Amino acid sequence: MTHSAETFGTTAARHRRSHRIRRLSQLMAAGCLVTSGLLAAAMVLYWALTPTPTLFSHAGIPNAPATEISLSTRAFAFGIAMVPLGTLIWGLLSGRRCFNAFAAGRIFSRDSIQQLKAFATAVAASALLKPLAGAALSVVLSLPQPTGSKTLALSMGSDTLIALIFAGTVAVIAWVMTEALEIADENKQFV
Repeated sequence: MTHSAETFGTTAARHRRSHRIRRLSQLMAAGCLVTSGLLAAAMVLYWALTPTPTLFSHAGIPNAPATEISLSTRAFAFGIAMVPLGTLIWGLLSGRRCFNAFAAGRIFSRDSIQQLKAFATAVAASALLKPLAGAALSVVLSLPQPTGSKTLALSMGSDTLIALIFAGTVAVIAWVMTEALEIADENKQFV
């Protein structure tokens, strides 16, 4: 047996691992909160300050108007863009609650597992909503354009697929944690 194998199951080693999990979980909880705030602020700034030609280019619309779009159009477009982002922010806040539970030592609790599932679901939903919101944005932004210039741009990139794979991975981990919790509960009944 190697030295690391001997110390892996010791109380001291378990305590060190538990301390690292709690410390990293506290950092991750803070990161989820900060990221949520930054994403929301960035979206507000994007729709308030980005020039019209850049907005049209990002939306996949080839011909931007010569004048700036109206404030009401920007506000409506912001609302559309916030649907997938709001879903992701909700997921990050669920992730924060999960990490707070981990930091408090509640790793295999029903609450932490539920929050982990909610995080995975929100990431998947956000990934699926993003291309739909992009299509809606292209229609809303091109609506005031002259006849024949209206655009419907639907785009799905590798980031969507990666987000779906990530969400699926986290969902399976939460499912495995649920099974482990149920097995542990069953074993407690036999003791």
